[in-house]
Amino acid sequence: MSALELLSREAAATQVAVMAGGEGKRMGLIGVPKPLITLNGVPLLDRCIRYLASSGFQEFAVLARHEEVARRASEVQFGVKVRVCRDPPLPKVGKGKALKHALETGCLDPGRRVLVAFPDDVFLDGTLPLRFLASHLEAVRRLGVWASVAVVAGLQLPYGVVEVDALGLAVKFEEKPSLRVYASTGLYIFEPQALKLLSEVVDMSAPRAVEFENTLLPLLADRRRLNAFVVPQGAWMSVNTLKELEEAEEAAREIEKKVSLKESWSTGD
Repeated sequence: MSALELLSREAAATQVAVMAGGEGKRMGLIGVPKPLITLNGVPLLDRCIRYLASSGFQEFAVLARHEEVARRASEVQFGVKVRVCRDPPLPKVGKGKALKHALETGCLDPGRRVLVAFPDDVFLDGTLPLRFLASHLEAVRRLGVWASVAVVAGLQLPYGVVEVDALGLAVKFEEKPSLRVYASTGLYIFEPQALKLLSEVVDMSAPRAVEFENTLLPLLADRRRLNAFVVPQGAWMSVNTLKELEEAEEAAREIEKKVSLKESWSTGD
């Protein structure tokens, strides 16, 4: 069996949790859940599932807060298995509580690996999911990690940065600089050990929303159990504003044009 066949088998054995509880309020789209916002005519939820399904992931659990999202998830047909996990009936949930609830109710198997994805994170590299999984599996074998996070090198701020001296004078101005940091792209892989730790640290009775980025991930990093996979620049776009949606639509159209042109060349059309 080839390395690609082995990797495809691992993808098929990996559960995918699609965190689909987002709101569209920040984008000015009142009444439209964020996963149902369309990018070039396709809902972000559909695009997320189709993208990962094309890499061989076959088992999806959509963690939904809204009835419209749950209904849409149940209608998705890309030749894969899709389960709908409704968020717990709590006033404040967050991604940590939602994921723990899915594990406790059997919507996700706590004894198996889980890849976590978000519909509003748009990836433009079709090979990325399998390369991310390969990096994770190698880090598990070589370093004993419990989880992996996909990161991008360099984060461009959407506004200018000013350096101010002791007299209150602006001594430096830089428009939309790129910070030399690694930023999370919202794509994670958790092994059963990480899922067990999540269940231990997330308090379902907490009066506030609980995010696993604030609870689980810092612990994993502190214990040196978190692998980082670097995503190429331009392969990831986050959709949080209407401007970012427009930019993602244009980038996706360009990718689709290149793929279409490549396919026409290969067929001689």
